[in-house]
Formats: sequence, C-alpha cells, structure tokens
Amino acid sequence: MNIKLLEDYPEIKIELLDYLKKWNKIYKFWELCDNDKIDVIIIRTAVKIDRKLLWEYKNLKYACRVWVWLDNIDLDECEKRKIKVLNTPWANADSVADLVIVWILNLSRKLNYWYEWIENRFAYMWNEISWKTVSIVWFWNIWKKVYSRLKWFWVKQFLIYDPFLSVEDIEKFELCKKIEDKKELFKNSDIISFHLPLLDSTKNFLWQKEIKVLKPDVTIVNTSRWGIINENKLIDFLIKYPNTYYFADVWEEEPSDPKAELLELENVLITPHIWAMTFEAEEKMHYFELK
Repeated sequence: MNIKLLEDYPEIKIELLDYLKKWNKIYKFWELCDNDKIDVIIIRTAVKIDRKLLWEYKNLKYACRVWVWLDNIDLDECEKRKIKVLNTPWANADSVADLVIVWILNLSRKLNYWYEWIENRFAYMWNEISWKTVSIVWFWNIWKKVYSRLKWFWVKQFLIYDPFLSVEDIEKFELCKKIEDKKELFKNSDIISFHLPLLDSTKNFLWQKEIKVLKPDVTIVNTSRWGIINENKLIDFLIKYPNTYYFADVWEEEPSDPKAELLELENVLITPHIWAMTFEAEEKMHYFELK
C-alpha cells in the first residue's frame, strides 16, 4: 500500500514507522505523489481529516492518527466512504498513569517546595494518601492503570463515575463503587482524577455548582481536556481554600500560556501538555495494524 504522512517531524517520526516499509511505500510530508494512489494517510495534531481533505484521496482505505483521540477526524464521512479509522487508544495509558501518580505524590507531600528550599520544615506538612477516597472520572484505559497503581497505597475507596459502565463492570474491581450523581462524587472526594474526552456531554463537567461542594483540602488532577472545568470558578475556590491543590497538564488557552491568575497561585501546578511524553508511549502511538 501507499502511505502518505500529512504532518512532519516531530509530530510524526518516520523512523518509528520502519516496520511498515517492508510491505508499503511511505511518502513523507513534502514528497510529491499521486493522491489517487494513496491507500493510507497518517496525521497527528495539526491536520483535520474532514470531508474536503478526504475527497483529495479518492481511493483511501485507512485514515490513521498518531494519538489517542479521534476528535480531528470526520468519523461519519469515513464510515460513509468505508474508510477504516485507526488510532492508538492504549499507547499512552502507562505514561499518563505514571504522571498522575507522580503529581498526586508531589501534591500530597509538597515536593515542589523542596526546590524552593523553604527552611521551615513545617511548611511541608500535608496529607498521606492512605485511607483517602479517590474519585476517578471515566474508568477506562488510563484510569484502570491509575487504579491499579493507587490501590497499593492503601486507598480507602475509589468512587467511579462512568455513564458507559454498569455497576457490575465497575464494582468487580476491589474497593470500587459506581457513583451516578456528580454532587455525591465531588462532595466525598479527597482526590479527583479526570480523564474525559471533550464532548458535548462532558463539557463543563466540573462547573460552579459542583465546585461549591468540593472539600476545602481536595486534590484535583486534570490530564484530560480544559473544557471540562470552569477555570475562573476554580481559581476563586483555590484562592478561598489554599489547602486545595490543583495539578493540570491542560488549560483553557492552549496553545497560548495559561491564565496568569492560575499560574500565580501557590496551590497550582501546571505542566505543558506532557502527559504522553515518554519514549515508550511515542513508539506505541506510531503502531498501526494495516491489513
């Protein structure tokens, strides 16, 4: 088959696609080719596979994304044209789960203060993870990995919110309880870990009325999407309750810088969308089974 890469390095790393070269011809981003002879297109972040682009490739068999989500691919149009859509939904599960655990530990023991060399050792006083209630919002791929790691810290209970899973699906896992009411979820959480795709049904998931019921010393970890949390209302909450901690790998203004009001808060830590940045995840995200 003929494969066309629609993005350049570093978004798509052609050396990680060497396994495809034995049976396929790969055209790089800048190489000229006959679009009518292209069987596979591969994208990552910048390109949107919409109807207009699809019609440039009349005989396309596969539309592939080097990533977890499919939010920049017109799935309906692909289905209509019988184009198989491939992504890598499990590729970054371990890397994100590791990051979540690292930051829960960081926030629980104020490890970031170490680098500021605060001499008053009582400034580091915080909470242990054991016997805390952890809420996991959407219990699939990544968050099953988070659960499997966190349970060894003697967590008291996991509250799971996932409208697509039954009670049996969730409660077969040790210490897990399915929660259907968001208010109950947020009211009883010591630690909340989000991983929601940004859909109409998930946008504004943690909004004004939900923020009001949070515990004043809750730890919130968001490695999903910015649109699920009202950042302005959260900022007000974080100012009012300095023992609340917020870690995010995403923010509202991406790819511009986060709000200054957010960055200036001592109980906030933000990383530059690095949740999947491991060598292992990058390799797995480039793997597609083209049959």
